Amino acid sequence: MTTTTITGARIFDGERRTEHTAVRLADGRVDAVGDDTLRRPGDEHVDARGGTLLPGLIDAHVHLLPGAPRQALTFGVTTVLDMFSKPDTVREALAAGPGGADVRSSSVGATAPGGHPSMMYAPFPTVTGPQDAERFVAGRLAEGATHLKVLYDDGTGGPMPMPSPDVPTIAALTEAAHAAGVVVAAHVSTARAAMDLLPTGVDVLAHVPFDALAPRQVDAIAAAGVAVISTLSIADGFPGFSLLDEPALVARLGPAWCAVLERQAQRWLPPQLPDFAVARENARLLHAAGVPVLAGTDAPNPGTVHGASLHRELGHLVGAGFSPSAALTAATARPADAFGLADRGRIRPGLRADLVLVDGRPDEEITTTQRLRAVWKQGVRADLASYVGSADEGAGLAALRAQTEKVIAAVRDRLGITL
Repeated sequence: MTTTTITGARIFDGERRTEHTAVRLADGRVDAVGDDTLRRPGDEHVDARGGTLLPGLIDAHVHLLPGAPRQALTFGVTTVLDMFSKPDTVREALAAGPGGADVRSSSVGATAPGGHPSMMYAPFPTVTGPQDAERFVAGRLAEGATHLKVLYDDGTGGPMPMPSPDVPTIAALTEAAHAAGVVVAAHVSTARAAMDLLPTGVDVLAHVPFDALAPRQVDAIAAAGVAVISTLSIADGFPGFSLLDEPALVARLGPAWCAVLERQAQRWLPPQLPDFAVARENARLLHAAGVPVLAGTDAPNPGTVHGASLHRELGHLVGAGFSPSAALTAATARPADAFGLADRGRIRPGLRADLVLVDGRPDEEITTTQRLRAVWKQGVRADLASYVGSADEGAGLAALRAQTEKVIAAVRDRLGITL
């Protein structure tokens, strides 16, 4: 394996800007951090002057498409945390090899028969009560799951009611998952749902609520010690927000994905839209209260794209009041800590050589993360042009189209409307 020394960089180590200027990569790990004297004869040398070196970015909330890990890597996202995908899709992602982001997955999430997200993924295993918890968790671990996703959503925060597991069922699932040593991430969309689940012991709330958190609720979330995944990029699928407003990202997306985003911007929307200013304020309040906020995109929801949308998420966090450094930490050290990924999320000797080199100073101006110069996964430099026009891109677009058609048909049948 090639040994690489990167010199002349500003280094953000996952939590702060350091005084180091060089990193040496060997055997897939960070061998040393220091200054230009790290360079050895025979090392591949990268002159990083004018740039900042970051830990590989972590998207704490995605749903896999074929080829998505490869697409994510071309945008500097070296790890994706999948929050609900069918087992075949997970197996394909895990077998994709070194050319894509590392995948950690829940496989199928725990929901009630007919519950969210049945419109997109059914059929899949479900839970009907606490008695199903041990069986369900064992089934997911057998599929290769590294964490458990539970869904607690009766549709109150959306356009239609739906079945949901009850609190005792979520508690039983959490107990079974913790007995197996895995983290539990809980889908919630409202402040009330978040409060309902705190006593169950879930570790992560997937989504900042879309309705306003009261001060006592913010305090309760902080006291419970849970992390919260932001997913503010969901706004990019609604009027007033668009990934297409970012020229540096558009240049890497390719024409096919740009066309998808343009079509999604014209899709049918319910008359009552979420107030994304409320979600941003919730994120600010949680961060101010010391709650670990994790950057996640919920890609490929409408308006979002694997990899690219994490850069938008960073911008949304800064727009919500995070400092650029805090936003970077939300996409590096924080998700690594929350999901027990002790080998990544920081630039330190012995950790994975997952690194991103960008032009500029993203710890001062967050949009400079979009100016990618180089990406390394386990010490191997990624081909940032490998995805656009590839078979992986075609497979991902086809899968997204099939999912979209399935959801449209289900909404049409349920609401009796023409989309």
